[in-house]
Amino acid sequence: MFNLNKTGRFACGLTLTAAALLTVVGCGEEKAAPAAAAQAAEVQTPAPAKVSDQSSFEDKASYAVGASVGGYIAQLVKEQAELLGGIKTDLIEQGFKDALAQQSSLTQEQIEETLRALDQKVQEQMAAKAKAEAQQNLDAGSKFLEENAKKEGVVTTASGLQYKILKAGTGKKPTASDTISVKYKGSTIDGQVFDEQKEPVTFPLQNMIAGWVEGLQLMQEGSVFELYIPASLAYGENGAGGLIKPNSVLVFNVELVSVQPGAEPSGGAAAAAAAGADKAE
Repeated sequence: MFNLNKTGRFACGLTLTAAALLTVVGCGEEKAAPAAAAQAAEVQTPAPAKVSDQSSFEDKASYAVGASVGGYIAQLVKEQAELLGGIKTDLIEQGFKDALAQQSSLTQEQIEETLRALDQKVQEQMAAKAKAEAQQNLDAGSKFLEENAKKEGVVTTASGLQYKILKAGTGKKPTASDTISVKYKGSTIDGQVFDEQKEPVTFPLQNMIAGWVEGLQLMQEGSVFELYIPASLAYGENGAGGLIKPNSVLVFNVELVSVQPGAEPSGGAAAAAAAGADKAE
């Protein structure tokens, strides 16, 4: 079941440069040997080491460490290629080899300073990209709601929530403090389904996103509504997970199966949603 809790949060991964910086800083205070030291001795390039399932444990373990680090970096580079731009994989490989041989062309201080500058650049680009995408989603959502409001049977409440009655029920209406049992399908405005519950699921209504708190109080047991929830009544600028982007309008097909009395609502959010429901009736 998707997390419909209004306080749900989703963590982000480290950027490539941040991960590299943590690795450099966490490796201790030992300084990299100057490049001049490497020039003092002639280094012959060894033949590539070969490893197979028949190799010794030590060989396989050594190879596995390198493969794990390399695979992790390769995945980060792939995911952030648009942001990192001029990162060159041949120099990543060379830097890795130089570090193992303790013959880095840059001092540790220079490496740390460069990584910090690069990480700041990446963070700025990520923020700019996220802001642009959020604005695009906001514009698309506003256009969708504006056009949807003109469709037959669609009602818009004072909060901006839109709903359409697909089937009118005759049972009890929930309050914000009640526990509800529902079947539902949630999707984005471009039709991507992010959650679907074909069997009844039960949860306290007051803990849900604001669009659910308001919308479900308009329904009676046995009702089937389609809810069109503005981003401000859903996950706002934060978004949620991979499919629900920042400023996304959400569409839910909801069947209210049953209502069970719950505890008194806590805080003002549920009361505000209840007031909005009263205005819409």
